[in-house]
Amino acid sequence: MKLGIEELIENVKDELLCYEDMEQATQKWEKEFRLWIDKNKGKNKDILVEQNQVFFKIKDEEEIFEIANSYMDAIDEGSIKQYWEKF
Repeated sequence: MKLGIEELIENVKDELLCYEDMEQATQKWEKEFRLWIDKNKGKNKDILVEQNQVFFKIKDEEEIFEIANSYMDAIDEGSIKQYWEKF
């Protein structure tokens, strides 16, 4: 399944906002994700560009939860850099 980048961002942000006091971390995730997309466009098999639109390929909706939960774990562990390296 593929999602438009904006839809993916909104879905992940919604998940992150389920956690308490996550407004700043959510904004940071969005900023870092947009940078990651720009950096990896054409290099990552999960980033699809079709007719000047960018999509992200995911297995299912569960992957959205995994993206958010992994980011929360990275915050707790102080491993945000590694999160983006493995994304």
